[in-house]
Amino acid sequence: MASPVAAEWVRSRPRRETPRAKDNLTALVLADPAPHLARALEESGHTVTRWHRFLSPGQECAPWPPPGPFGEVWVRLPRSTLEATMLLHAAAARVEDGARIHLFGAGDEGIRSAAKHFPAGTGEAQAVLIKRRCRVLAAAREAPPPRADGLDSWETRAPVDWGDGPRDWTFYPGVFAHGRLDPATALLIDCLPRVPAGGRILDFGAGTGPLAAAALEGGGDGPEAVLLDPDAISLAAAARNVPTGKRVLGRDLAAVSGPFDLIVSNPPIHAGKPQSLRAVEALVREAPHVLAPGGELAVVAQRRLPVDRLLGRSFNRVRTIADRGPFRVWFAKVARADEVRQAELGQFSQVT
Repeated sequence: MASPVAAEWVRSRPRRETPRAKDNLTALVLADPAPHLARALEESGHTVTRWHRFLSPGQECAPWPPPGPFGEVWVRLPRSTLEATMLLHAAAARVEDGARIHLFGAGDEGIRSAAKHFPAGTGEAQAVLIKRRCRVLAAAREAPPPRADGLDSWETRAPVDWGDGPRDWTFYPGVFAHGRLDPATALLIDCLPRVPAGGRILDFGAGTGPLAAAALEGGGDGPEAVLLDPDAISLAAAARNVPTGKRVLGRDLAAVSGPFDLIVSNPPIHAGKPQSLRAVEALVREAPHVLAPGGELAVVAQRRLPVDRLLGRSFNRVRTIADRGPFRVWFAKVARADEVRQAELGQFSQVT
């Protein structure tokens, strides 16, 4: 709803708020997956550039927005307050003094208190439109923002430990499990099988890379890790944390080439606020086509989710490996018929 409200402001804003033809009629839209605002700006004569950290149709996806200057910048309020501060700094670095920076979002996303995220060097942020539980805030740049422009200015490092001692780990605003090791990921790391020498590992929804790093450390000689994620900023962190891994920007397995001996995943189950199993369903459906013969999918998720039922649709050998708190780990493979028969007879507990 926030993007249509912002688009309504573009179409109805008073003359004093409307850039004149002699002005820089370019606009940068940051982190807005919906098309309404960009369309309204284009209809008003702007040349619009759209950027998003997440892979999205019709948008530039990169770890950092393109350089300016732009005539105005629009920022869709993200969930993370630190990310909101980061994006508003980036916005202020992409306009000249006097140009407007806009922030828009819904009431239940925190837009009512979001004026505090504007950086020093901007005037007081004012609500220029309040409608349908959404707000559009605007402020004019008066001076350059205090931080240097670039993602590196927002790097933080924190120790993470999955059992063999703490190590410095790189995080950026808005990444999953910022500043910590997620307990579901830690549980899956405890269960990871050893990858054969020269084997290939795929980390689906890799985030900052802890699963790939742990799998590489526990593998044989010379394993290869591919880290797949739709978030360019997460992959920038993974480049620091798993420098030997190959990073691929993508949402599904069509973006990578198999075969893989092991696929590991703590898959995302939310699309914004609502829960969604779309990523899990796609992973389970496509994984058998990129696994090597005898290869396994190792996945962790909340036990209340029907992951075992989904796995059973694509794999004939599904095992529950671990339970801890609300989380469960499953291993799945496409086993030979004789392996399935032996497992059913209880002749062994683990498929090799």
